Amino acid sequence: MRKQILEAIREHVAAEYPKEACGLVIQSGRKQVYVPCSNIHEEPTEHFTISSEERRAAEKLGAILMVIHSHPNVPQLIPSERDRVQCDYWGIEWGIMSWPDGDFCTFSPRVDRELVGRSWVLGFADCWTLIMDYYRQEHGINLNNWSVDYEWWADGKENRYDDNWQSEGFVEVPAAEMREGDMIMMQIQAPVTNHAAIYLGNNIILHHNSGNLSTRVPYGEYWRNRTVRVVRRKELMDA
Repeated sequence: MRKQILEAIREHVAAEYPKEACGLVIQSGRKQVYVPCSNIHEEPTEHFTISSEERRAAEKLGAILMVIHSHPNVPQLIPSERDRVQCDYWGIEWGIMSWPDGDFCTFSPRVDRELVGRSWVLGFADCWTLIMDYYRQEHGINLNNWSVDYEWWADGKENRYDDNWQSEGFVEVPAAEMREGDMIMMQIQAPVTNHAAIYLGNNIILHHNSGNLSTRVPYGEYWRNRTVRVVRRKELMDA
């Protein structure tokens, strides 16, 4: 990290304290520049969110190299699991500065994270991101990211599973013909389809349920009664 970039981060972090400061390091021509951003999170002393508008504005200035934020009033500067999950999601290096101590650390995205044992972070580590990672890791299939960091299913006005599964290349198959690699779409305590799991065979599913660790569990009566449909990627129809 270049000295002038680190100093610009330090000044921003100090000015935003006790809130978490956030910003982006970009490559603008031959120079690296720190772009301070506004923290729009509802709890700015505990978390941070950079708006999509500020991200796009920064991208117009140059390639984003690093996401920066601060940890106010911490006894030791250690990236949280939420930090690491979001770093995985962004796909670029992250930097954190503690304040008022002024310590600084960086870390990189993890490649091919374990599918089981993930902490729940809505919008970054949830049922759809697990589905995405499963198909990428196991079948080399890339899906679009439909995860968002709010409970889109709560009022029934959004239907991210039902509206998008066909455009993502899935075809409905009879539940009786379900086989390994199929996606099981479910409706759990919501007015719309809001959950999905991967069938692993032998009556076992892989899923990431709200507030829990991702896990493998039997496809028992609870999950069967909440199943809306079973779908299969077109590439796997004749596999």
